[in-house]
Amino acid sequence: MAEPVRGEIVAIGTEMLLGDLIDTNSAFIADQLKSIGVNMYFKTTVGDNLDRIAGVIKQAHERSQVVITTGGLGPTVDDLTREACAKVMGVELEFRQDLYDYISAYFSRRGFHMSDNNKKQAYIPAGATPIENPRGTAPCFMCEDERGVIIVSPGVPHEMRYIITQCAVPILQEKFDLGEVIRTKVLKTCGLGESRVDEMISDLFRESVNPSIGVLAHPGQVDVRITARAKDIEEANNMIAGLEVKVREILGSAVYATGNATLEETLARVLAQSGRTIAIVESNTGGALIQRLNAWPERVQFLKRGVVGLHTEELARMFGVDEGESPENFARALARRVREESGADMGLAVFGPNPPENIEPENSRRAPALGDTHMALDTGDDVFTFTASFGGNEQFVQSRAPIYGMELVRRAVLGLDPLT
Repeated sequence: MAEPVRGEIVAIGTEMLLGDLIDTNSAFIADQLKSIGVNMYFKTTVGDNLDRIAGVIKQAHERSQVVITTGGLGPTVDDLTREACAKVMGVELEFRQDLYDYISAYFSRRGFHMSDNNKKQAYIPAGATPIENPRGTAPCFMCEDERGVIIVSPGVPHEMRYIITQCAVPILQEKFDLGEVIRTKVLKTCGLGESRVDEMISDLFRESVNPSIGVLAHPGQVDVRITARAKDIEEANNMIAGLEVKVREILGSAVYATGNATLEETLARVLAQSGRTIAIVESNTGGALIQRLNAWPERVQFLKRGVVGLHTEELARMFGVDEGESPENFARALARRVREESGADMGLAVFGPNPPENIEPENSRRAPALGDTHMALDTGDDVFTFTASFGGNEQFVQSRAPIYGMELVRRAVLGLDPLT
């Protein structure tokens, strides 16, 4: 297999460094490069400073055959990508009348007046190849020398997507004779921590080079990413399928979906297909579980009732349950009562301590860790329980406890091993 082409992305804009804007462009560009077999080694974000932009692009150009920039092509004084690329290539900017005429026509077609500063966009590094941008006013371009190519794309997302898919990808496929592809498949897991997943598949991780395995943790969930590089999509998919079988054999029922599917999406589909209904009562999660399931239209088929009660005494009064019960038994009683009162096939209770009163939001992160969260799922024939201390503050609990509550239900409906 030929030496892979190295790719690198440079995202330009101070707003991303300040956290005012999330860089989604780089993720899109990386995905497109991956699809044609370009290996991504680096991605850099740099602010609107000429010397720093030029320094980053120069470093990228020296170590990667393909450099794609995004951002900094507007008409304002802080749009400096053109100047930076010219500096890297050791040339001056040159005015292109054809680009100026294109920009002028773009404004005329839309009935807008073109400001004098838009003329700046008609300058590109001398010797660069223009790339037409029919989606906006900023002409793009490509610089090339013996080290490789620099393709400059806009920062406006819909403009960038057009330039990358319709222009950059074909250019790179032709210039580098890219006859290989990189494919990825993500297995979504729940109920196992990151360290536990890593421990379980560690032998596969060490043995697998192509296809390779990676682990990415999310709140309450862990993704296992399988990546293959091959001559075509079919071969890559076959390579992934072989390793996927081995991963599934190890992780078993913890794998709930693939790709971008969420646990709530998966559970909504499972419940709807099963024809079973559920009623839910939550306390310390503040209704987060109900809210996540409510995002899916299938909820009208399976969600019979949703109750949020923050205080033990209120829940006890509402459902006629003895609040003196142990927390686990209290959760069991709530699950049974919400099932019976709603007429649902299943009742789920998620119960735990609320944060102390009078804690200001800005101080909640320093508050003591909350206690155990108790869950009970009453199916009428059986009761499945799960107890865990999720640590951290209220926000931490609310981001993780619903995941385990949904997983408790998923496993019960599908007849899988109970959550432990």
